[in-house]
Amino acid sequence: MKRIRAAVAFVLALGAILSISACGGDDGGGEEDPQQVLTETFDNSIQSGVFDFDLNIESSGGSDPGTFEAKAGGPFQGQGDRFPQFDLDVSLKVESGSQSISGSGGLTSTGTTAFVNFQGSEYAVDQELFDQYVSTYTRLRERGGSGDGGLLGTLGITPTDWLTDLENEGTEDVEGTETIRISGSADVPKLIEDLKTIARSAGGATGAIEPEQFDRLEETVQAADFEVFSGEEDRILRRLAGTLELEPGEGTPGAPDSVDLEFELTIGSVNEPQTIEAPTGARPLSELLSSLGIDPRRIGQALRGGLQSGGALPETGGSTTAPTEDAVQAYQSCLSEAQGQAELQECAALLGE
Repeated sequence: MKRIRAAVAFVLALGAILSISACGGDDGGGEEDPQQVLTETFDNSIQSGVFDFDLNIESSGGSDPGTFEAKAGGPFQGQGDRFPQFDLDVSLKVESGSQSISGSGGLTSTGTTAFVNFQGSEYAVDQELFDQYVSTYTRLRERGGSGDGGLLGTLGITPTDWLTDLENEGTEDVEGTETIRISGSADVPKLIEDLKTIARSAGGATGAIEPEQFDRLEETVQAADFEVFSGEEDRILRRLAGTLELEPGEGTPGAPDSVDLEFELTIGSVNEPQTIEAPTGARPLSELLSSLGIDPRRIGQALRGGLQSGGALPETGGSTTAPTEDAVQAYQSCLSEAQGQAELQECAALLGE
């Protein structure tokens, strides 16, 4: 259940991040000041386009070295204050020791409904489930006012504050557009502060990760380098790439000796209208969940409590007895005041009363 919930949340969030409307930029060239280019780029967001996202993680040493690869991409179309439209293909591959696991699927949003593709079949997301994600997205926009800086700006995240040692590497073609390539490194303490801000804004939806836990990363991250490719004429992001090197602290049980992470986000057809259509012949998502041994009612219960209050989604074990309305209200009230993992778990226990 955690994996499916996290996957759906990740892809919905990814579509939302890429959807918030864009404004224009200034003309420039390969000799522009890199700080100015970076500032202008992250002040702009994107209305529509087609994106490709690649993530690769490789761990070495330790008791369980392996690799993780994830790919996501497809067209997206913003709708102003409304939830965006997108049609994404997603694939995952995990290799660890002699084991190899891979899978692919997709997620489609028409702005008013959503569909999950699993093993070639389409499933319609329950409207209540979708509406809760829309509600969360709307609250984030309202919290950020106009949202001109995209979701990062809505959350108060400013990459220009933690990217240092900037250099203008000249121009480079990205998806048929001439871009200015800016390289830089991360000021790790400032990056950690932004990660903590994201965790607080997520209100526990990150799996009840306490913001202070990110402080441990400061000693783990050995290097973090980024490249930003900004349109030479419009200062709109066309590609963002990064590499991180991590070394878990000594004495961490089962931890690898090192972890290398690479990611690349490329956006094409920027601000060109995209047409997103609902798939035909979709079956209820509850049918898929039931076939995987997941009680669909538990997701609804978690949504009524966790997402409405911005809190963590509770784990309720194998019981299939629906909580009473009083229990759901008590749970929501508890979440509004809960702080830390222990208190969140106490709130989750209320659903069983």
